Amino acid sequence: MKNYLYFLLCLLLFSCEKKEENPFIGNWSNADSINQNEDNFGLNILNDSILEYQFGFYKYVPTKMRVLHFDRDTTEMNIQALRFLGTKTKFKLKDSILSFWDLTDSIWNTYHIKKINQDTLNLIDKNKKEYRLVKNKNTYNDTTQYDAIIVNRDYIGLGLTGINTTYINRKGEIYYKGSGFNTNEDHFIAKLDLKTVKPIFEKFDQIDIFKMKNSYQRSVTDAQNNTITFIKNGKIVKTIQDYARKAPIDFYAAYNELSYLFQKATHYNTVNFIFDNRVDFPSLENKTFKHTLYNSELFLLDLELRKGKVTTTSFEPKYTLNFSYYNQGFLFHKIETDGRYYTFYYNDNTTKTIDIGYNFIDANPILTKPRRN
Repeated sequence: MKNYLYFLLCLLLFSCEKKEENPFIGNWSNADSINQNEDNFGLNILNDSILEYQFGFYKYVPTKMRVLHFDRDTTEMNIQALRFLGTKTKFKLKDSILSFWDLTDSIWNTYHIKKINQDTLNLIDKNKKEYRLVKNKNTYNDTTQYDAIIVNRDYIGLGLTGINTTYINRKGEIYYKGSGFNTNEDHFIAKLDLKTVKPIFEKFDQIDIFKMKNSYQRSVTDAQNNTITFIKNGKIVKTIQDYARKAPIDFYAAYNELSYLFQKATHYNTVNFIFDNRVDFPSLENKTFKHTLYNSELFLLDLELRKGKVTTTSFEPKYTLNFSYYNQGFLFHKIETDGRYYTFYYNDNTTKTIDIGYNFIDANPILTKPRRN
């Protein structure tokens, strides 16, 4: 009987020890980046051996990029484009040193642990730079706010990051438009398996997008401007602008991975989008106002126009859809619309009117309201 009780006591003590949580496990982000121009840095330590480096790992691969000229001729240019290698990697702890395996350079990145407690993790890198990380205790999770997301990666001065637009919904339907510096420059539609898509949405679902600002900007030049549009039942519910990765690191990590989903589409059908000539800086204008649209929002209109029908119906235009003067190879010089009908005025003096079946502008009041941070 004594031996039996001794065995139960040992088992109980052992179970308690196993339940003692590793203080490093958790989602850590750079507190100094919130109010300053510090680079975002985040480590999501999942268990005793695996973490997520939220900026991600990449590999340069030789790629041929199609360049569109003003006369609409294209030429091929040899470039090095980024292939996304993911965020998860192995890590180890030894003698106040945290190291994780860099998938890009195949080396151990090491950080000296200056401080660790329940809420704070201070790390110092090999260049003596200190990162003050705080643990994210967010328990938010909502799968009902949106059913599709569009991410637009815009132009960058140095041209190192891919320029593209990606639409994905919870069913795995993806529309992709490559516009430069990508491993794939095709425009296509595809269906991804839910095992690939579900983890992406799970990351977004842990973020209350309606409590986020509409715009995040860092005081730097020649950085990439990214816009992320959230859609429910075909309507825009929120658009967030992120310039130079100023947005919270969890949000950046989620939309960054989404923007590389095109690399997982092994079978797809190429398509021609309505705005196939790389239009940029769209705006809705009339006599009383000019409202700038984000390219991610324009892409939703593009998808609706693709589903629309050519018609000869006449209508009273309320807006002109304009674009930047610097766009290459315009096929058209003006688009007039009342929200439902869109008449394209082509450079060869022909016109075409498309009926999308409903008023896109009225259905998305965000397009004509002032942007607020």
